Amino acid sequence: MENPISRTAYYTLGVRAWDAAQMKPLCGDTFAACFMNPEAERIWQQFKDFHRPNASNAARHAIIDEHLSAELTAHPDGRAILIGAGFDTRAFRLKGGDWIEVDEPAILKYKEAELPAASAPNPLTRVPIDFLHDSLANRLGPLATQEPVHLVIEGVLMYLTHAQRVELTGVLRDLFPIHFVYCDLMRRSFLERYSRDLHTEILGIGASFSDMTEAPENLFTDS
Repeated sequence: MENPISRTAYYTLGVRAWDAAQMKPLCGDTFAACFMNPEAERIWQQFKDFHRPNASNAARHAIIDEHLSAELTAHPDGRAILIGAGFDTRAFRLKGGDWIEVDEPAILKYKEAELPAASAPNPLTRVPIDFLHDSLANRLGPLATQEPVHLVIEGVLMYLTHAQRVELTGVLRDLFPIHFVYCDLMRRSFLERYSRDLHTEILGIGASFSDMTEAPENLFTDS
């Protein structure tokens, strides 16, 4: 994984693989285990003792599952675009939807080898992008539509600078005028009170939270 932020995808993958093995899983991602290679296991070992953050991570995934499932049950042909998809397997687990996974080429290449898009029960397209060098507007431009779109931005925003977040929301607003965003937001005070140790571990794998604020929701309300 050339982009160090991509290593966090192994952490969240490890969470879902761990969750799926529990007696009462929160999101029950049984496909996660197929991606657990030695690197993923090494990173999971660094994070496995963060019990509350790990449970919160699995719960976050389950909450988004629940909302998306409700929407796609009502509108089975709805398009779902996952920005920074990581090892997401919703196209295989949820019923309905026309799925687009957008992420670094290394991640999508590995996913394709282990769980090919063609084997998904729903339409699935994987769009590689080098987030550091490629234009998101150019990569997503061919997908622009006036139809409603579901945008999943999970476990991503806290790693972006404020300028990058504003640029991201601007691109999505321009390309998809009618859209619903499913994301997680973290307050600076929450980070300082509950997530210092976790963030230290994240720093150790080469990633970092950026430009944390006390009102992260303003990114959307200001738009």
